[in-house]
Amino acid sequence: MLRDRRRGRGAVSEDRQHREHREHRHRRVSDEPGPDPDWASDDDRTLRRNQRQLRRESVRNLAELTKGTRFLGYGPPGPAGGTVWLREKRPSLDETTDQLAGTYPFVAGSGLPYFGQYHGVNRLSGSAWGWDGQVAYKQRIVSNPAMVIYGVIGSGKSMGAKSILWRGMPFGRKWAMPGDIRGEYSRLCRAAGGEPIVLGPGSPMRFSPLATPARPDGIHEGFWRETVANHRATTLSSLAKAALQRELSPSEKTALDLALRDAVHDDGDPARWRQPTLGDICTWLLDPPRDLLARELIPNVDRFVDETYDLALTMRLLVRGVFAGVLDVDTDATIDTSRPAVVVDLSRLQLDDASLALVVTCTQAAIELGVQFDSAVWTICYDEVWRYMRFYGLVGRLANRIKVVRDLVGGIPLLIAHRPSDWQTGDPRLDSIAEGMLKDIDVHVLHRQSAIEASAAGRMLSLTSTVVDMLTGLDQGSAIWRVVDRKGASHHLVVDHVIDANGAEWPIMQTDSALIDDYRQIADAGRQMATLMDKQRKVPVPAA
Repeated sequence: MLRDRRRGRGAVSEDRQHREHREHRHRRVSDEPGPDPDWASDDDRTLRRNQRQLRRESVRNLAELTKGTRFLGYGPPGPAGGTVWLREKRPSLDETTDQLAGTYPFVAGSGLPYFGQYHGVNRLSGSAWGWDGQVAYKQRIVSNPAMVIYGVIGSGKSMGAKSILWRGMPFGRKWAMPGDIRGEYSRLCRAAGGEPIVLGPGSPMRFSPLATPARPDGIHEGFWRETVANHRATTLSSLAKAALQRELSPSEKTALDLALRDAVHDDGDPARWRQPTLGDICTWLLDPPRDLLARELIPNVDRFVDETYDLALTMRLLVRGVFAGVLDVDTDATIDTSRPAVVVDLSRLQLDDASLALVVTCTQAAIELGVQFDSAVWTICYDEVWRYMRFYGLVGRLANRIKVVRDLVGGIPLLIAHRPSDWQTGDPRLDSIAEGMLKDIDVHVLHRQSAIEASAAGRMLSLTSTVVDMLTGLDQGSAIWRVVDRKGASHHLVVDHVIDANGAEWPIMQTDSALIDDYRQIADAGRQMATLMDKQRKVPVPAA
């Protein structure tokens, strides 16, 4: 009886232990749910079952794709061990610039609109590309319509510049070339209806930078005389700065002012004014009248003459030597702005860079005065800019023209250079002016460059590495247009210049005639002369 009672208490205790163990297990499971708890919903189980099925299918698909394929390796060590790496074969993606701008908003910019004269084809979008500086400024795309074109020899930069000048004339645009060094713009000028001004040996044309053009209609006589007087003083000052390569001293500025007043006979009576020449200015500087200096209250005449001696000898260079009879004549022949094109041909003058800068300063000043009161929009083209960058007077005048171009005073500058490094001269003063000019210009057209110059262009113009790499492989006539809008954002476009080789534009725009056509004609003439002489030798001489 006792035994049975103890067994009963033991059985009761064992049942209680099992019950407590089950309760403890349920509490632990509820606190830390496992991968598939009892209370999990049917949706969770279905989701996990579908995921396992998808993984099995992906493994089968990979095995099917890699069947008969050469493995590239066994994969990296670690958790990804055994992974097989395969090369992806994806088709090329062709998109327009609008689509790329949405797909890559921080990489691909939106394309610029087409306006102005036709120039070529945008390689990225396949659409037509045109440009007009005045229209771009009017539409508030750029803050400065001036433009620079770069390119090595044979890259097509000259033909691109001629195309911009020529195709802009139907839109009412006029253009001028102050210094055509190689004479390659004369054909374009004649085709446009103008007559180039040819200076140099064998040419009867003469030019005076101080000549007074005819007063435009609607301009008051007094205002016109003040404008001309200011133009003459500015021209003489720019000439002196370009020749001396420095700023003028107070004595030199006073000497130029007194010489100009004496040459014009500016005694207060406009009826007695006459046409001055550079020869008159030079004669006065070499031998200034002492009585006039005394009347002008110059305290020390001898010191004044000594301080202006270098200026007098420098101005003498413009009326002697290669310039004799070219710039120092008494003529009223000036720039004729009634025609659509003006070109000053300097190809006959074999000048060094210093002399060329002086002549271009004279022609530039005359053109600026002529186009100042013209209602048409003028484009002033400056070729071979690298030859001007070492001369302070011309560079300073050009920089000033770029800053005031929005007022259309003196026309819209179009500069042509070989490379962006042409702006660097080693002179801190000139380099500072050149750097300011580059920042003021919003449109840069870059044709093919060498690897070294492409890297320099990237640093100077803040180009991306992709653009720098493309510069070395551009074809002839292709260029990268870098347009900076008013918000400071840069737009890069690869434009292929389009011109028909069999059309009417080709003969007047292509620049290889000096190396192809002219030399071929010379060779043909030589062969014809040799043939003629052979025939003459074979003709029997009649007996006496």
